[in-house]
Amino acid sequence: MFSYRKWQDGNLEVCELADDRGTATRFVPARGGILAEYLVKDTPVLYMDPQTLHDFDKNIRGGNPVLFPVCGPLEDNRYVLPGGRIYEMKQHGLARNKPWQVLEVKCREESAEITLALSSDDDTLQAYPFGFRLVFTYVIETGRITIKQRYVNESTDEMPFYAGFHPYFFAPGTKAASLRIPSGRYFDIKTGENRLYEGTLDLQANPETNVVFTDLQDREASFARPDGCRVTVRFDDSFPYIVLWALQDKDFLCIEPWMGNNYDLNKGKARLLKPGGELCAEVSYSFEVGS
Repeated sequence: MFSYRKWQDGNLEVCELADDRGTATRFVPARGGILAEYLVKDTPVLYMDPQTLHDFDKNIRGGNPVLFPVCGPLEDNRYVLPGGRIYEMKQHGLARNKPWQVLEVKCREESAEITLALSSDDDTLQAYPFGFRLVFTYVIETGRITIKQRYVNESTDEMPFYAGFHPYFFAPGTKAASLRIPSGRYFDIKTGENRLYEGTLDLQANPETNVVFTDLQDREASFARPDGCRVTVRFDDSFPYIVLWALQDKDFLCIEPWMGNNYDLNKGKARLLKPGGELCAEVSYSFEVGS
């Protein structure tokens, strides 16, 4: 049976849903509503740097940050809307730096749910002049967590956006014994080159790996850790890109479903949501413990 509890960790409130079989998920609503930890059979799925979690002046390195209303950077952290007005917004948008509200928690025998929400306010309107509401329900099961998302445009104008996630999967040592990305090509952000992908990518060859996979052939990507554990990322048709990011000296591997690409808001390529309209999307992370 899943149970719910809250506690104070320094200056942060932690919300946990856990069962007696070693499944535990921990959220920190004040830090972007972040899914900070996910354990399956007491084995960590996500990486977390606690220092960045507790320092409000830093972006969190770890967990599963929410990217909205953009994924990736903008040119000079700026964009222009019709009419010529210029706005400034940092990489990956606003949602990961705002406090979210816990709306509902449900505990069952084999699963649990927590619903968190974020609405626009005077602060967000300075950088992104659209009324919005995000409602995310996380469904937790043994070996799987599903994120059901609602993006609602509460403004009177069409709302440009492209959302995504930045999961830091715990990947010690060589990071990936095997890697499956459903694409035959990628763009290397570090070199500016388009390259063919033939199923292998040396994540230890360079200090940083930062690539965008395009032309996805199905809705699932995965990797196996050296300890035999396998992580699978599934995503619906709202996410046409997978970004893979890794640092040579850090024990994480990010496999990130994105709705848009770097600079798309500058290029006029953002998704447009009609006034009063909403988009529903779904992403899940599955974890199989090695023998």
